[in-house]
Amino acid sequence: MNILILGHGKSGTTIFVFKVAAGLPNCQAFSGGDPVKRLGDYENAVYKHTYNVRKGRNFDLFDDYSKEINFDRKIWMARDPRDVAVSEMLYRWHKGHKGSRKQFQEHLAIVQKKEMDPESIPFHVVCRYSSHDNWPITTDAVIEKLRSRYQTTREFVKSLGNEWFIFRYEDMINKNFDALHEYLGFEIDDNAQIPSTTKKKKVARKKAMGDWRHWFTEEDVELFKPALLPYMELIGYDCTDWALDPNPEIDPQVSSLYMKGLARQNTVNNLRRYKLLRPFIKPV
Repeated sequence: MNILILGHGKSGTTIFVFKVAAGLPNCQAFSGGDPVKRLGDYENAVYKHTYNVRKGRNFDLFDDYSKEINFDRKIWMARDPRDVAVSEMLYRWHKGHKGSRKQFQEHLAIVQKKEMDPESIPFHVVCRYSSHDNWPITTDAVIEKLRSRYQTTREFVKSLGNEWFIFRYEDMINKNFDALHEYLGFEIDDNAQIPSTTKKKKVARKKAMGDWRHWFTEEDVELFKPALLPYMELIGYDCTDWALDPNPEIDPQVSSLYMKGLARQNTVNNLRRYKLLRPFIKPV
């Protein structure tokens, strides 16, 4: 059996692919990489890819991929886009900050200020410093990027045929697997974990939901709601629930210290790669 899992980054697809694979005998799990590149003659295999326009992984590519390859099951994994926005903002520096140290420092500083007083700085202002483009970008640019992304996502998900199953990150957290198991024809292994070799590349954060309620302000709600509602409605989220936590708290362990940890881990990974390659590097 071949299974395809697609989703946005920071939507739980990495842990999900291993939970699904663990439910099948002799199953290979492939997380990321170029589509088609890892296809092989396996008894069972699960392939997971995430949408990333900067890396050329757009919906046109995934659409062709899913139609050309014979997948027995196809899953779109969704997560509340408000939580995705928070996770992606904090994950910005997972590749390190080489050549962008000043931006990293200013981004980190504004996150630390928000930790001390969550209501003092709107989330959209923090996002202005996490851009891959020139920074700080404008608030209009932050919202337009989000609006365009989820408009495109909505069109893609709406076009998916009946052979696709939409699974929500929140259902994974709440262990609501009945409909998923019926679709797959087998039960996933919810106890499965990400292999240690993968963990070196990815640093887990909260594994929770509703974190946006601590990061958003009323100003953010007014700005983000029009950009996100159409997609949220399609997936089946409660579009009327934009309530913020009355006593917001942002834990540095999963915020500013998490950002530092990502950058530090990237440096460690680069040093490890250098040590492995060093014997093969010829002196000039």
